[in-house]
Amino acid sequence: MPIFSVIAFSALFIAIVSIFFAIRGKYQFYWVSAVGIYVFSFLAGFSIGQMTVGLTFIPLTLAIGYSFGWIKNKMHSIIFL
Repeated sequence: MPIFSVIAFSALFIAIVSIFFAIRGKYQFYWVSAVGIYVFSFLAGFSIGQMTVGLTFIPLTLAIGYSFGWIKNKMHSIIFL
């Protein structure tokens, strides 16, 4: 079904674009990136999705850290990861 490929790669594209916005200072985009990577991993679950599901936790931990105010600078984000 080619529609699932379109949805999966669109979710991956959205995740990559939102991670760039999040790195530039709009920290709420970490949530969008985590959901995008998760959707990609779910739809591509029988091929590369099994390897990429672990990548979901990187923007998820950063989103949680910034949401609760635990991350104040770049060193905190490196330690938090």
